[in-house]
Amino acid sequence: MLKIKYFNYVQRQYMENTNQNIRNKLKSQRAQLSLEHVKQSSISISKKVKTTGVFNDSQRIGFYHSVKGEADPSYLKTTNKEFFLPLLSKSEEGHLTYIEVTPDTRFENNKFNIPEPIFCDNLITDAASLDLVIVPLVAFDRHKNRLGMGGGYYDRTFAFKQHKSTKPILMGFAYDFQEINTIETEWWDIGMDIIVTETRIIESL
Repeated sequence: MLKIKYFNYVQRQYMENTNQNIRNKLKSQRAQLSLEHVKQSSISISKKVKTTGVFNDSQRIGFYHSVKGEADPSYLKTTNKEFFLPLLSKSEEGHLTYIEVTPDTRFENNKFNIPEPIFCDNLITDAASLDLVIVPLVAFDRHKNRLGMGGGYYDRTFAFKQHKSTKPILMGFAYDFQEINTIETEWWDIGMDIIVTETRIIESL
């Protein structure tokens, strides 16, 4: 039993180190992108997203505020849909909740120095009530596994999707160069339903 526990510990440490090396490499590559490159690539990804039935059939859409060279999904915003941004939950540690974005929405930086809407109770919505959520990522593979920043916020927030196929649909929004061969996953990792890049829409193998 001790040998098995030790093996599992070593295996997990190896996995964590590998994933962290991947994060460091791709975060560095992403941070070096010019503002113009981020803009043009983000527009290209957004145009591809808008061709999907998933986007066109969705009314309530969660997205994110891009930082440090992340692909920017704000180009998806249209007047005929409702858009929601995440903020760190005040009631569930390590989870996200969503708030509708309006012309009056004001922002403040959270503990990670990421702008998020200022808490307003009457605009808060549960993540499970959204139709589609655009998800940031550091890396992905062809199986639609996602490697995030390592905090586990999206995995915890959408853990209910492990037990049943339900909304919201989770869409990874990424650059082509963020694809890698394989991502080693844990049981709690939540994969994407679809991933869209500048040139690809990955829905199934």
